[in-house]
Amino acid sequence: MKGVSLPVITDPPDDHREVEAWLQALGGPAWFMLEGEDDRRCRVVTTLLHGNEPSGTLALHRWLAERPRPRTRLAVLLANVRGALSHPTFTHRHTPDDRDLNRCFRPPFEGPSGELARAIIGDLEAWAPECVIDLHNTSGNGPAFAVATHRQPVVEALCGRLCEQLIVTDMRLGSLMELPLTRPRLAGCPVFTLECGGALQPAARDVAEELYRLLAECPDLAALPAAPGLEVLVHPLRVELCPGASVAYDRLPRAGVDVTLWSRIDEHNRGVTSPSATLGWLGPRGLACLQARDGEGRERVQELFREREGRLHARRPLRLFMATTNSDIARSDCLFYAVPLA
Repeated sequence: MKGVSLPVITDPPDDHREVEAWLQALGGPAWFMLEGEDDRRCRVVTTLLHGNEPSGTLALHRWLAERPRPRTRLAVLLANVRGALSHPTFTHRHTPDDRDLNRCFRPPFEGPSGELARAIIGDLEAWAPECVIDLHNTSGNGPAFAVATHRQPVVEALCGRLCEQLIVTDMRLGSLMELPLTRPRLAGCPVFTLECGGALQPAARDVAEELYRLLAECPDLAALPAAPGLEVLVHPLRVELCPGASVAYDRLPRAGVDVTLWSRIDEHNRGVTSPSATLGWLGPRGLACLQARDGEGRERVQELFREREGRLHARRPLRLFMATTNSDIARSDCLFYAVPLA
């Protein structure tokens, strides 16, 4: 895939094929470029960076049937088509022989995902877009929320029309939304991730379609007024298993497992998690099986949690995000993100 050049489809199909057939016809990653009333300007949505996050693709498939005419050019990337089509469809974050694409947007650009990330960066730098929104599904069920690396009026105005929370993170993982920090030609470009909800939630597709409509219909993003009610949370902590630790999900503690998380822990993706709530059960290693480093690499797990009679509790009220019940994602990525509340 070295030296990959992504195809740009300027007449996206609206032939009402099933989504799977639609993706098979693409055969690989591709841009859909919708010409706009003002083709001097461009806005970008990237989606399907993870093959098990289909809402952005499903919403695009539905929306294109209306033959929309955007105010500006609108480029939409369908990225990990190969992962999405791996059997069973829309269940693989990436193929077993490749890496997580959304960890490849920094050097070294190795392997197929690294080369694909390099090609995406090249296109974005060439187009100098007014904004880039990276559209995802959350790992577990929960409401839509947005993530950015810093606060910007345009980002907050857009987020406030799509969700209720914006998380400003200082973690650097090699994700697409970090590009303005590392690529001078994209410095200042409003970029954020929109987590539109769980992959199986019908509302997630609606949020994704709302994003396409908003970018297509808004004449001037810079003139968007601030949306009231957006909650901005800063510096989330990424809660992970320590190397070699095991995890399970159940309604009772599993013998021989380091941490058994409650089988419906994704319910904590909504609202505030109280210190009285049982998040799960800890094995003999206790909290030593967990880690929660901040953006500067400091370990904070003892500030977030405590063990009480073998049960895992928050030490203080927390906002949890991206809590998953998928043990594969929990092992390969993280258990959830947490933001301590005062």
